[in-house]
Amino acid sequence: MPKITFDTAVTQHAEATRRLNTVHLKMATGRRDAAGVMEDAASFSVASRFDAQVHRIDASLSNVGNSMSFLQAQDGTLKSVTRSLNRMGEIAILAHDATKSDADRALYTEEFNQLKAGLSESTQATFNGMKMFSSEPKAVTVDENAKTVELPAVDLEAAAREVVAEGTDLSTLENAAAALASVKQTLDQVSSKRAEIGAAQSRMEAASDQLIETRSAIGAASSRITDIDFARAATEKTAAQVQLQMATAVLAHMSVNHEAALLLTF
Repeated sequence: MPKITFDTAVTQHAEATRRLNTVHLKMATGRRDAAGVMEDAASFSVASRFDAQVHRIDASLSNVGNSMSFLQAQDGTLKSVTRSLNRMGEIAILAHDATKSDADRALYTEEFNQLKAGLSESTQATFNGMKMFSSEPKAVTVDENAKTVELPAVDLEAAAREVVAEGTDLSTLENAAAALASVKQTLDQVSSKRAEIGAAQSRMEAASDQLIETRSAIGAASSRITDIDFARAATEKTAAQVQLQMATAVLAHMSVNHEAALLLTF
């Protein structure tokens, strides 16, 4: 039976302390590699790729979220424009009345011009410093592989060109009729663009849902590799504590014979 020496007891004490510290660190962080030791390097390499993919998905989710906000801002502006156009059409009808005098039509024209100015300002609306309405579609990255989806081009300035043009007013019956025709045409185009924006919003919502599901699945796969088994860790912690107590006891009883000290190891 080998003799328990001071050096052996010190070695066991150091080993038990290291094991206990390692288990404490793993349990505190919840990760198997918390102590800087990879138990399965190949699996951790896979987990690393999973983590990188999750980061790319998070970036894509941010892009999709921003595009949804952009579309909501567009639709909100067009909703306001629609209200203005409806009122412009209403007063154009009121002005197109043979029983109204030119003075009456001048009053209608004053309101019409105010609505025109507001409509003209709406065509220049911006989102994060970028023009909200233009003739060019905008591409949005919707997955971790840089796949893009185009947001529809909404050229409100072109759609409203005739309505906001110089000389469009309600000063005469003929002008009121022409203004009404321009308003109706613009309303049709705005309604069509709002439908396209609604379709794009549905597409972005679907892309967001898909990204979230993919991220959840990849995150779960990574966790199975990197996260510790708490039940196993608790068992390892108990074993390490017992070993540490045993080594401490041996060091404290080195004055006894080696048979007595050896009994402390069981």
